[in-house]
Amino acid sequence: MFYDGHDKQLEFHRLGAVSRERLFLAGNRVGKTLCGAAEVTFHLTGYYPDWWEGVRFNHPVQAWAASDTSESTRDILQKTYIGDRHSLEGGLIHSSLIQRVTSRSGVADAVDTVFVRYRLGGVSELGLKSYDQGRKKFQGTHKDVVHLDEEPPLDVYSECMLRTTAVGDKSPGIVLITMTPLSGVTQVVQLFINEGAKPGLVRPDGRVFVQAGWEDNPHLSDEERELLIKRTPAHELEARRLGKPSLGSGMVYPVAESRFVIDPIKIPDHWPRVFGMDFGWTKPTAAAFLAHDTDNDVVYVTGEYYQAQATPKSHTVNLFALGADWIPGVCDPSGQSANIKDGESLLEEYDRQGLNLTKADNSREAGIQVMLDRMQSGKFKVFNTCSNWLYEFRMYARDEKGVPKKENDHLMDATRYGVVSGLGIATTKLRSSVIPSRRGVAAA
Repeated sequence: MFYDGHDKQLEFHRLGAVSRERLFLAGNRVGKTLCGAAEVTFHLTGYYPDWWEGVRFNHPVQAWAASDTSESTRDILQKTYIGDRHSLEGGLIHSSLIQRVTSRSGVADAVDTVFVRYRLGGVSELGLKSYDQGRKKFQGTHKDVVHLDEEPPLDVYSECMLRTTAVGDKSPGIVLITMTPLSGVTQVVQLFINEGAKPGLVRPDGRVFVQAGWEDNPHLSDEERELLIKRTPAHELEARRLGKPSLGSGMVYPVAESRFVIDPIKIPDHWPRVFGMDFGWTKPTAAAFLAHDTDNDVVYVTGEYYQAQATPKSHTVNLFALGADWIPGVCDPSGQSANIKDGESLLEEYDRQGLNLTKADNSREAGIQVMLDRMQSGKFKVFNTCSNWLYEFRMYARDEKGVPKKENDHLMDATRYGVVSGLGIATTKLRSSVIPSRRGVAAA
């Protein structure tokens, strides 16, 4: 196999000697798939080039290579590794080293496993998989090498890490991700680039990433680059040209959970409390309960409410049990819209039930920036018992145009209402017992 890696590809290989988890963030036409597949081929065959400075295996390896779909695995990864399905010519693994292949059912011309003769004796195995098979297809026995071409779902990545963990007499394996970050700063990307990480520097947790763009590929001419620029949508240009996560997509709050998720603490009585509320029916009605450490200006999400298909009366009873009988709330201003049941305002209905609600400012992007500033500066904390909150946080994303998607956002909106509009009316239980509520209903 002839493989003449450029500088960024060689850097990626060298880092394998000191890191088990590597991410190659690369633009299109930079050779990311080739880079990962070439390394895995060296491990499968035991034939390392003279210039090799990366990790080495001295035994046949068990490996996986996977991509987005069954078709992309067949058309890109399979072709890169073994070439033509029938002649086994034209791939990185020389046909003379391929002992046999097995077919994958349900996908025409797709290969399931490649058996490769190892230089020192024995046989390595390369299983070809796809993310659309789901997490369970990535469960199983120990793997020495996993190559994930394009970004995997977080649960698939987690399974691959488990498969490469040292068990018994098995040494730790390695995971390589080679991808163009079109989905922006996602949970998987965050694992590598957050907490002040820099390209080429191994993080304390052992992860490292390399970033490469068109200018790093000496085989890409100036004319080809100009043509690519003209053909690339503006919102994808940085990702496709530089290997830089698209700013117009990805997580709404690209912040590592370790920076703000904490074990529950006892809330002092003098910290004011408030809750934010977002209305729903088929989708959940959600409320986030907040406490404000006014001395240090830190907001804590201490509790949550998450319930679909219930009446305002039922919600109110449940919210009262969580403290809303004395804690004031701020809510989605669309609560002024008509109630499907009787045409009355939801806000008025909650008023009759005795819930103390005020309309919140719903300036979404401005509010998101307020939340993001707090997350990044250490002035926002969330109890790790808020499981629905954490689920939404992990799923809350922007679309390709940079607009937050209207899904997995109920507790996110409720929290934003509370932080932006609620801190000014937050109160302690002592104060609430002597100050009438906004609705004229005495708090208990």
